[in-house]
Amino acid sequence: MPIIENPISVNLDKILFATDFSTPSEKAAAYAKALAKRFHSTIEVAHIFDPSVVSSYDEAIVGFPAPIKRQFSIEALQTVRDSIAAAGVKVTAFTLDGHSPARDLIDIAKKDKVDLIIAGTASHTGFGRVILGSTAEGLIRNAPCPVMTIGPNATPPEDKPLFFQKIIYATDFSATAAKAAIFALSFAEDSGARLFLCFVQGAPPAFTARQLAEGRFQEALRQLIPETSYDWCNPEFIVEHGDAATAILGLAERVKADLIVLGAQKASFWLPHLEGGVAPDLIAQAHCPVMTIC
Repeated sequence: MPIIENPISVNLDKILFATDFSTPSEKAAAYAKALAKRFHSTIEVAHIFDPSVVSSYDEAIVGFPAPIKRQFSIEALQTVRDSIAAAGVKVTAFTLDGHSPARDLIDIAKKDKVDLIIAGTASHTGFGRVILGSTAEGLIRNAPCPVMTIGPNATPPEDKPLFFQKIIYATDFSATAAKAAIFALSFAEDSGARLFLCFVQGAPPAFTARQLAEGRFQEALRQLIPETSYDWCNPEFIVEHGDAATAILGLAERVKADLIVLGAQKASFWLPHLEGGVAPDLIAQAHCPVMTIC
């Protein structure tokens, strides 16, 4: 029996765009606008202002008073809002004081019943590991709705309504991954996109065992798709081997994917700890957005 029994229609009435006015946030804003144009969405732009945070050593020495920092944030937020409004998108914008941006953004998402959170992140490497920003990490693990994270290598979308053409859904066959499959299938149906369902096995076994394993996992991938979906969808079922992030990124490059979808439960194959896991690697290196569903 397929895991996806009741595909949902994509409904993005309200998008929460979280910004810290960084370069990755500018790229994320472009995705928010493109999706809002496609789905006639309203965008809520939110900035969590933490007066205790300084952006540079010089600023720490100078010690700008909190009111001046807040005014800088207000002016930057107005610029973002005007840019979105100029694209013909309905938009509201607000700044909140807080010391835990992820928690505050999640509270906003719950209160306003948003359908998608979009955020940029400047993921970087340290001591051989990819480190995901704490705000993005908190959103991915705890958000009540899908989170679309735009990494530093993501290609900006064109200035027009966004239709995804090639979507990769990566699964570890967990319950959370099955939930993510619903969104991958629904986005694919909405855009008429090609859908690639992918499972990554560990180190490749011997040739005969590998054939048997791939056949078994491909069949498991097929079971994710309900029969009715084959009326419009011709999905491809792919089993990769080795490191999960490397394999998924390689597949994304080969097929020129413009969206990667995966589940991200709090303690899972994808996000086992703060400074590692598959999702941080994907977000840091992918040339397309990564959508996670918790």
